[in-house]
Amino acid sequence: MTNKESHIVFIGIGGIGMSALARHFLHRAVPVFGFDRTRTPLTEALEKEGAIVCYNDDVNAYPGWSADETTVIYTPAIAASHPWRLFFEKFQPIKRAEALGLVTKGHKTLAVAGTHGKTSTSAILTHLLTESGLDPTAFIGGILSASGTNYRLGKSPWMIVEADEFDRSFLHLHPTAAAITTADADHLDIYADETDLTNTFAAFIQQVDGPTFSGTELKNTVPIGAAHDTAFASNVRADQGAYSFTLHLGERSADTKLFMPGKHNVYNAVLAAALAQYAGASLENIVRALPSFAGIKRRFEYHLKETSILIEDYAHHPTELKALLDSVTEMYPNKKIALCFQPHLYSRTRDFFAGFVSQLKRADHCFLLPIYAAREHPIDGISSDALAAKISGATVCDASRLAEAVFAAHCDVVLAVGAGDIGDTVPHLKAVLR
Repeated sequence: MTNKESHIVFIGIGGIGMSALARHFLHRAVPVFGFDRTRTPLTEALEKEGAIVCYNDDVNAYPGWSADETTVIYTPAIAASHPWRLFFEKFQPIKRAEALGLVTKGHKTLAVAGTHGKTSTSAILTHLLTESGLDPTAFIGGILSASGTNYRLGKSPWMIVEADEFDRSFLHLHPTAAAITTADADHLDIYADETDLTNTFAAFIQQVDGPTFSGTELKNTVPIGAAHDTAFASNVRADQGAYSFTLHLGERSADTKLFMPGKHNVYNAVLAAALAQYAGASLENIVRALPSFAGIKRRFEYHLKETSILIEDYAHHPTELKALLDSVTEMYPNKKIALCFQPHLYSRTRDFFAGFVSQLKRADHCFLLPIYAAREHPIDGISSDALAAKISGATVCDASRLAEAVFAAHCDVVLAVGAGDIGDTVPHLKAVLR
């Protein structure tokens, strides 16, 4: 560890990616200080693990560690004009993506990229390597249901990371092997167009030392640019709350199950299995481990499964909404569905407006929260009201009125969906529906 890593500062420590990095240093007994705007269960957990966290703009709260022994890591979600960003300018702060690149340097890194499914695939991969005795370190973009954390510290050389395409972050990584789930158009506030995004994925692939596994169908998950055996799933069928299927890795195959809704997660499991086998996990260990994967919070997470059904999901792109609604309608045919959706980013809502309308109108009742702006400023003509105007019977309401509005709709299945803070409404929804 260099002298600059004697202390670590995180500006925006409460983010899911930032908090995983913070946990990495805390688990290595490195002092951590962080700022975030809001106290959350995630920041409170970090405090219990030893981090010092400040929730206001008073820079006098800084412990006083010197610039020559402190690395400052920031997220672009905190504006460059913010007092904490300005205070740490002299420390030569780095982005989270660059910090992740430095942390993974010298490790056997397995990176999962893609516009959808990164978190599910990397979480399944972490479970497979762990259950196979390969003891990985993992940085996950979601909270694992089994462990209640987004980080795992292992003792082996293997390290699992999500390779994020936002802001071209994954170009800081040079993985040993990788998987790409999908490459749909997204983040068009960052990329000039879909071709620019595709070209950047191609540049990422060039930085991978070994194979990159990808595919658009379950039957053709193959390494890119190499004549390796295929990995795929066959005989996929719904089976009492799970998907049963035959997993093929090269010339060998075996039957297994995955207790995650949505056939797209079978595809994610195949990608994870291909990477796990590359790292040394046997087919026998992989098929034995898959049924015990407990899932990820906010990825088709059940909060009620009784008379009323309440599911929370992170979907924030039309493709993800389609996968979610396909799963729900398959599992609960002829049930009335209330979709509570919080659009994430003005630019994404603008760029995929028609796609959002097409998916949102599939629900029997659509309730829209105001757009979660995150790092953005409003865009004229882009709002939840504009979406609602294109969806028959859609209702726009704020978070404080959502539960009562949903209750009055008398639906069988309620979905709380989005990448912002719509999860804060779940306890009230749960109480009212129960």
